[in-house]
Amino acid sequence: MFMKMNNMINNFSVVIPVFNEEEVVLESANKIYKICLEMNKPFEIIFSENGSTDNTVKLIETFIGDKDNCFMINSNIANYGLALKNGFESVKNDIVISFDIDYFSKKFLEQALQLDENFVALVASKRLSGSEDERTLIRKMATSIFVFILKLLFRTSLSDTHGMKAVRKSFVNNHINLVISTQDLFDTELLLRIEKTGNEFKEVPAKINEIRPSVSVIYKRIPRTLKSLFKLKIAFYKESLKTKNL
Repeated sequence: MFMKMNNMINNFSVVIPVFNEEEVVLESANKIYKICLEMNKPFEIIFSENGSTDNTVKLIETFIGDKDNCFMINSNIANYGLALKNGFESVKNDIVISFDIDYFSKKFLEQALQLDENFVALVASKRLSGSEDERTLIRKMATSIFVFILKLLFRTSLSDTHGMKAVRKSFVNNHINLVISTQDLFDTELLLRIEKTGNEFKEVPAKINEIRPSVSVIYKRIPRTLKSLFKLKIAFYKESLKTKNL
């Protein structure tokens, strides 16, 4: 269902999935907190922990301390998409911004808080003109292949679905219960549902510079991702049949 948006974004929530992040979590958390303060709006930061086996939890607890706008939730399962979903369900503010602990941007946050009322979401795309993608060649190729398959299956105009994004809480409230994907595709499906419901998103160029090697192994993700994409395609097809029969 198309949603009429209120242009006023009075406050914001940041969701950060974390898994075995002890090497970077404290430094990055402090940087993210600092740029959030610079927005001069009420905010909250939710760390969505998903089964870390190192000191990540203790370090986040140290960072949170007595801050009343920072929280940690635990799923105890190594599942990135589920961690994102749990975080999105927990937020209370006007717009939810998804950052990774090693991939965040003050500029993107500023753009999200100025999002025009015509748009439900803002997406940082690594494939737009003006983007700076300094990842390894194999990761760039994996993104290109993934987007090609996505366009083939869903005829989407999205040029990228993995990375920073901001979604209005009103849309999340009304549609997150429909999302069946976890693991690598939760945020992809959420964005596809924005298109599917006739709502609009805006893409902006992204700048990404890996500060550490990827913690996930691409060749292990490929079969799982392909299976999940076809499962989602079937689910969308069944939903369309139900709509036609109404």
